[in-house]
Amino acid sequence: MRGSIIQLFILLLFPLLSFSENGDSLLLFKKNTTTKFFTVNQFEFTDSVSEVNNSITDFQNYLERNHLGNSGLPFNSLFSSPSSGSEIFNYSKNNYQNYFFSPEKLKYYNTRTPFTDLFYIIGSKKEQDFKMTFSYNVKKNWNVTADFFRIRSVGFYFRQNTDDNFIALSSNYKSTTNRYCILGSLIYNSAKNFENGGITSDSLFENQKNTDKGLSEVNLASAKRSNENRSFFIKQYFNFGRKENDSASSIIPSSRIILSSLYEDNYLKYQDENPSSGFYANVYNDSLQTYDMTIYSKIENELVWKRVDNRQHKGLHDMLGVGFSLKDQLVKIKQKEIDSLFNNVVAGAQFFNTYSNNKFSWLISGNYCLSGYNKDDYFGNAVLKKGLLDSGNVFAFSVSTKQHAPDFIYNNYSSNNFKWNNNFQKVGENSIQLFFSSRKYSFYTGFNFITYSNPLYFDNYAISKQYVGVIPVIAAFLKKNFSFHNWHLNNKINYQYVQDSCVIRLPQFVLEHSFYYENQVLKNAARIQVGVSMFYTSSYFANAYMPATAQFYLQGEKKYGNYPFIDFFLNAQVKNIRIFFKVDHLNSGVMGDTYIQTPGNPMNGRAFKIGFSWRFFD
Repeated sequence: MRGSIIQLFILLLFPLLSFSENGDSLLLFKKNTTTKFFTVNQFEFTDSVSEVNNSITDFQNYLERNHLGNSGLPFNSLFSSPSSGSEIFNYSKNNYQNYFFSPEKLKYYNTRTPFTDLFYIIGSKKEQDFKMTFSYNVKKNWNVTADFFRIRSVGFYFRQNTDDNFIALSSNYKSTTNRYCILGSLIYNSAKNFENGGITSDSLFENQKNTDKGLSEVNLASAKRSNENRSFFIKQYFNFGRKENDSASSIIPSSRIILSSLYEDNYLKYQDENPSSGFYANVYNDSLQTYDMTIYSKIENELVWKRVDNRQHKGLHDMLGVGFSLKDQLVKIKQKEIDSLFNNVVAGAQFFNTYSNNKFSWLISGNYCLSGYNKDDYFGNAVLKKGLLDSGNVFAFSVSTKQHAPDFIYNNYSSNNFKWNNNFQKVGENSIQLFFSSRKYSFYTGFNFITYSNPLYFDNYAISKQYVGVIPVIAAFLKKNFSFHNWHLNNKINYQYVQDSCVIRLPQFVLEHSFYYENQVLKNAARIQVGVSMFYTSSYFANAYMPATAQFYLQGEKKYGNYPFIDFFLNAQVKNIRIFFKVDHLNSGVMGDTYIQTPGNPMNGRAFKIGFSWRFFD
């Protein structure tokens, strides 16, 4: 397999470099101004629109590392960060969310020519990842886009197979008069994988010297999981305002009404043909076969009125923006012995400055749940942002407070192996954040202080519990990139402090560094990067993973981490074509065999990967 991957890389790279012999006729492509994109939250802010760029920096890091050892498996978050106030009801934490398309993360495009982005990865253990985006403007003011993402891999260890597919169709339209705008998306996410319950012994794995670690015995021999998510989303804008320069073509909005509608359903299925294997502490319904199914769906409608920048700028009256909202959310949940239906109604308000003469902006917002499962939940937030010297230097300060009902899974759960019915208190969260960035000097730093009141967790037996009290978490990060001629050293340092004895478990340090040589070659027609990167977490009591609930839970027997993952990479670019060759976990077997980040789930050994990206703008 190793030889075939290297041969494939040479076959792909050779014609690329031969083609680049045309020299100056092929200029390096950095970004294309014909194609721009934005998220649903950026739509109202023209300065937030992004242009497609073709950077090869970090091109080889196509997935985060903190999964269960194979691409497509659940992620365990390594960081503490304040939650937003956008969510009302939440069934449970979705540990596949890093892969899923969602209306909030989806990119909406506006392109003067058809845009196609193809990204294909092949690696050891039959890993194949494929991403595709096709975007086309039917008319100048109407775009349609299709996104597809697929992950398949057998993994390094027994029963690690993944088969994930994610599809999104989206469209955005703006009338010629700017009276009406609409964004819409149709999304299907499917993550299907075997569940092996982890290897039976971390110590045996770490002490194996002359045997194939991929043959390590696992806890579950016949379990599998399927997570399916479907959603349909529409957001409509109705603008009111004066005509621009008294023309009949378009208006400058002074206020708008926004109507958002969302339908979403989720099917969570877990099967095990041998529930009496001894892995589970309890078998409640069927000792011959586990077949757990959770179905939950929600219908949301939100109506917003907002006063916006009218571009007249005649004083305080024009500077003050205000908005009011009302949201209705209908939620249905069905599970063994559970059939729940409830309706949340949420009111919200926000105040902000529509423009600024000194690069200063502020926002005060809040919402309150009037009825339903989340009755009396609230969220408040204040943000101050100041541009310093030029737009490349930004200082931001924010404070927030939140109280919310427990995720549904903590209070109510019924399956073949786990069952509880609780009435936990509401959870509180208060935070203070500081952030500074300087694009000119490639310097970014931030600090946040968060207090969690009555946090929820899954204990050492994977049973839902609540800690009564307050837990403070301090976090900070520093990102600085250095360059000297063609040599580059990129650094990101994350620091977090929380007591080991707390029910919130986080590594104190997460370090990401890369050192590489970059230069243009072949008469400036191609660019290459050659170097190494390192990922490291300090040791801590990392959470374990329970396949039956798809949730992470506490363990206090052993600390994990304190191991550097070192990669070698070679990135190349010719015009709008990019290729990388990567030796993932280069130091496997050289610095000990303690490369386990989640108990029972070792990370991959040394792996060879090739990635290929080709973008078309016509």
